[in-house]
Amino acid sequence: MGEKEEEEVTRKIIENLQKLGFTRNEAKIYAVLVCLKQARASEIAESSGVPRSKVYGTLRGMEKKGYVRIIEGEPTLFCCVEPEELIFRIRTDFMLSLSETANELNALSPTTKGFSVGSFRKLKVRV
Repeated sequence: MGEKEEEEVTRKIIENLQKLGFTRNEAKIYAVLVCLKQARASEIAESSGVPRSKVYGTLRGMEKKGYVRIIEGEPTLFCCVEPEELIFRIRTDFMLSLSETANELNALSPTTKGFSVGSFRKLKVRV
């Protein structure tokens, strides 16, 4: 794959991660960590283009969300959770939110027949 194609793939990955709720900086950092496996904050800043002053705070926030793991030591290293684990977690959280929202909307409008997450599953959307 040429450099131009790699840039296009990276751009699309960042856009798609943003659609899943990542900030732009989180998406850039996650994409870099998938490639590097583990890295110091300075390496992440250099490879991602995220200013070093923002990298630490972004990484701490990503750890709280379960996107990265911090390996304390000298130096501190950061690694991403495996993409499969990340997608599973996002999908699970989304389905839970969808179910809760359906229940809440049904409670607000007792005159409608109601709907459930099951009715969304009938659409045969696969991930």
